[in-house]
Amino acid sequence: MSSIAAPRRLLLVEDNPLFVEQILGAIEQQAQKWAVHHVGEGLRALGLIAKNEQRFDLALIDLGLPDISGIEVIKACNKQFPDMPIVVISVMAAEPLVLRAIEAGAKGYILKGESVDEITQGIAQVMDGVYPLSPSLARFLFKKLAGEQDKPASVAELDFKLTPRELETLRFLSQGLTYEGVADQMGVALSTIQWNVRNLYRKLNVRSQVQAISKARDHDLI
Repeated sequence: MSSIAAPRRLLLVEDNPLFVEQILGAIEQQAQKWAVHHVGEGLRALGLIAKNEQRFDLALIDLGLPDISGIEVIKACNKQFPDMPIVVISVMAAEPLVLRAIEAGAKGYILKGESVDEITQGIAQVMDGVYPLSPSLARFLFKKLAGEQDKPASVAELDFKLTPRELETLRFLSQGLTYEGVADQMGVALSTIQWNVRNLYRKLNVRSQVQAISKARDHDLI
């Protein structure tokens, strides 16, 4: 008798009913079933996080909550479950706020202006270990984080063994292209770009697209 996989657990922190419905629509398009734990207030989210010993498979967190900042929720999530994927979904695109969210532990950032299909694809990418970042926000973050890194290491320490195709992928991503845009530019399948990104994360010892491009720029790889 074949066993049925348990549904994945989603923590959704969002106070707008219309956007909750949009997220649920995106979740329903996923191949695997999800159990959604939804709260509309930051303080309730903090309580839910504190009493859960089992980590969620994904947290989608709005920054503009009615009581406290979503950044506080991100910090609590990251402290309780350091390896849990956290993605911000918000109408707020202010660059300093985005940077604060990433510093607090967010791995990706999707603007609410994106379509249900784009959000669906973003969630699928996160579960595949690839974190999305809206192109409109990418340039600022890459420049900002690159400026805060330490000086480049010696040449011996820079042998990351990146392939030419991985470097090409990284260069296109640094220009703010989406994975689909990179695939079009390189004439390859989307799955190839996702594979390249996973290899980049591993070889550069980073956990997000922002960190990968920042580190590559620090070391004059791109």
